[in-house]
Amino acid sequence: MRIDPKCQGTVGYYDDKYFAWQAPLGQFGGWANLIKFRDYIRPDDNVIDYGCGRGYLLQQLDCKERLGIEINETARKNAEGIGVRAVATTAEVPDDWADVIISNNALEHTTRPLDELKSLLPKLKRGGHIIFIVPNESISWTFAPGCVNQHLYSWSPMSIGNLFTHAGFEVDESKGFLHKWPRNHFRLWAKLGPSIFHLVCRVYARWERSWFQIRVVAHRPEE
Repeated sequence: MRIDPKCQGTVGYYDDKYFAWQAPLGQFGGWANLIKFRDYIRPDDNVIDYGCGRGYLLQQLDCKERLGIEINETARKNAEGIGVRAVATTAEVPDDWADVIISNNALEHTTRPLDELKSLLPKLKRGGHIIFIVPNESISWTFAPGCVNQHLYSWSPMSIGNLFTHAGFEVDESKGFLHKWPRNHFRLWAKLGPSIFHLVCRVYARWERSWFQIRVVAHRPEE
């Protein structure tokens, strides 16, 4: 799949065709990406997934209530079909609703990430946590017109920490999250099981170093 050069903006690119292509990967990611967030979520928490796609990650969470924010209507309908409520914009979420906000590799697709984070701040309860995974890409990633990923931004632990600080959050942690799916990840998951699969992902991330993931953990100030 290649991007249509005539499409305009985030909504124009992340259309039904994109989500149809992404669906099998998204369902697997609901299981495999849980490790990035589960330690920060309690059974009595209200959780938002920013850029929830088809809702597979939210579906796996052990929490009280779950809500996805997703621009694509087809993806939202899929989320609702598996029992995950989803809205199109942050503005539709009540203030002080979430105990935790998570996001897995979504912020880099937005045109104005600082504004996106600022809009999420009042949706989080005071003292509540926000956990984002974002990419850290190296100089080896040369420009390739039509790249399916369409990343507009990439961050270091310092720069993403600064971004969250400027959005009004207090940063607890910002550092590399060394976990990368190897080739044949579907088969490895089925053959090895979750625990060994995640160990393989950690080892692989130390060997394949063309890009990394950053996990930033922050909270809304109490006052």
